[in-house]
Amino acid sequence: MGTTVVVADGPRIDLVDLSAGGAFESFLLDRDLLRAAERLLELRPADLPPGLIELLVRIPTSTRVVAGDAALARSITVRAGRPVPRASLEEFRASRAIVTRGPPREDRPFAVALARLMLERALRSPEEVLISLAREEERLERALGREERAAAAFLPVAGTPLAEYRVAWEATRETLRGHHAGLEQMLEHSARVLVPNLSAVLGEKVAARLVAAAGGVPPLGRMSASRLQLLGTRRRPSPERGPRFGIIYRAVRMDEVPVARRGAYARSLAALGVIAARADATTGRPLASILVGRRDRRVEALRGRKR
Repeated sequence: MGTTVVVADGPRIDLVDLSAGGAFESFLLDRDLLRAAERLLELRPADLPPGLIELLVRIPTSTRVVAGDAALARSITVRAGRPVPRASLEEFRASRAIVTRGPPREDRPFAVALARLMLERALRSPEEVLISLAREEERLERALGREERAAAAFLPVAGTPLAEYRVAWEATRETLRGHHAGLEQMLEHSARVLVPNLSAVLGEKVAARLVAAAGGVPPLGRMSASRLQLLGTRRRPSPERGPRFGIIYRAVRMDEVPVARRGAYARSLAALGVIAARADATTGRPLASILVGRRDRRVEALRGRKR
C-alpha cells in the first residue's frame, strides 16, 4: 500500500507520492502571492485548487492519503469525500525533502507576504493594540519632556525673530500636548477593557506600560511580585543599593506615601498587581474592589507609621 502526502509549500499545494521514488505534482493556490497567503492562512475547502481535488478523487482507496497539517487534512476530507488524516513527522519530512529538490519556487516573496499578513492580523488583537498604544504614549511623553526642558532653556529676545519663533513653537507644543491627551484617553480605555483588575489597582497607564514591558498579559500574569516590582528599571541592581521599583513607581497613590515608605508600598503594590494580572490573564474574575480596598488600607498604614 503506497502513501501520498499533500503538503502546503509556499503558494502551492504539492501532492507527493512517497512510493514512486520522489514524484510530485504542484497546484498553485493563486497567482497573486498576497491572495495565496490569505488562502493558506485560513485554508477552507473552497480554496483548494480544482486540479488537486480531481487528482485526489482518482487515487485508489487502497492508497493511503495524508496531509501535512490539520487544516489541510480537514479541507481535503470535505472536498474529496474521503477521510484524510494528518501525516506523521517522518512522512512530512520525507515529502518536504522531495519538494525542495524540485524547480525554484516563489518561496521568498511568498514568505514575506505571509509574514506581513500574519503581523497585520496579530496587531488587530486587543492585547497588541494596547501594547502599541502604551509604547507610543511613552515615546510621546518623553518627546514632550524634552520639548519642555528645551523651552525652559530658550531665551527669547523681544523685538527679534526669536520672540516670534517662541510663539510659533509654543503653538506647536500645545498641539502636541493635545495629541498626547487624546492618546492617553485611548490607552486608558484599552487598559480598562483588557486588564480591568490591574488598571483599578495600579492605574490605567501603569497597567498598560506593564503589559507592554512584559510582552503581553499572560507573561505578566506568570511573573513573581519581585519581578513585576522591578519591571521597567533603567539600570541593573549593583552590589550597593539597587532600584526598588520600575514602572510601578508611577502607580496611583504613590505620591501620597512618604518618600521613605515608598519601597514598602511598591512591594505591596507588586503583590496586589500580580494577583490582578493573573485574574485578568486567566479567569477574568472581578477582584478590583477587594484589591483596591487592600491597597488603600496599606496606604493609610504607611502614612500613619512613625518609623
